[in-house]
Amino acid sequence: QLGAGFVDAFRHLHQDAKGHYSYWSQRAGNREPNKGLRLDYFICSKDLMEDGDGRKVVVRDSYMVPDELGSDHCPIVLEIEMKK
Repeated sequence: QLGAGFVDAFRHLHQDAKGHYSYWSQRAGNREPNKGLRLDYFICSKDLMEDGDGRKVVVRDSYMVPDELGSDHCPIVLEIEMKK
């Protein structure tokens, strides 16, 4: 999909970000030392990432919520603006 005009929204917006994960092995106790993986993604059309004239929907941010406990995965968020 990435080769067909789609992008990883988080990586597109935060190109230099390091240490942002959506999964940590509970068995290995990897959450506390933040040894994780990014297993969860929002794959979006490149068009959604650009705020140009006539765009009705634009991606504003994408991030993880690592402090939300209860699973070996954390929630990931895609903030979009829907214009009138």
